[in-house]
Amino acid sequence: MAKKIVVSNSTALINFATIDRLDILQALFKELIIPEAVWDETVLKAARYVSAKRIREAHWIKTKNIHDRNLVNLLTGKLDAGEAEAVALALEMRSDLVLLDESPAREAAKKLGIHFTGTIGCLIMAKRSGIIESIKPVLHRIINDAKFWISKDLYRTILIDQQEKP
Repeated sequence: MAKKIVVSNSTALINFATIDRLDILQALFKELIIPEAVWDETVLKAARYVSAKRIREAHWIKTKNIHDRNLVNLLTGKLDAGEAEAVALALEMRSDLVLLDESPAREAAKKLGIHFTGTIGCLIMAKRSGIIESIKPVLHRIINDAKFWISKDLYRTILIDQQEKP
């Protein structure tokens, strides 16, 4: 089986690093590739947070430069630097998946034919593959500790869909 190429934006990394569960992403993907802007955002600019240290020490997270700066520049009008670079890098590398949580970035990926998921999708994959037993405690920590906002309706729907009590 060929190695999957997975690119990540900042949000999922920050969410899982904040609750000290980067192991979930590592178990799912073995390796994550991030563009320079995501490294800058999650490690350099966030150096005072423990999440930055955890991301910096995760040697399975690799940083890669983008060659197509024109695409990044086009995307930067609608997306922040990390999102624009993550989408551009995913396209450039012909990635199998890109981790994106913000709607504008997901819309850009969709228009470019790039497969994506986000924090919640990673939790669902982790449960389905037996990496975690239950989504609820991990999602609860991400919401409370990482300040990841989702609506009450979505929270409830996720748990019901995964046969867990809301």
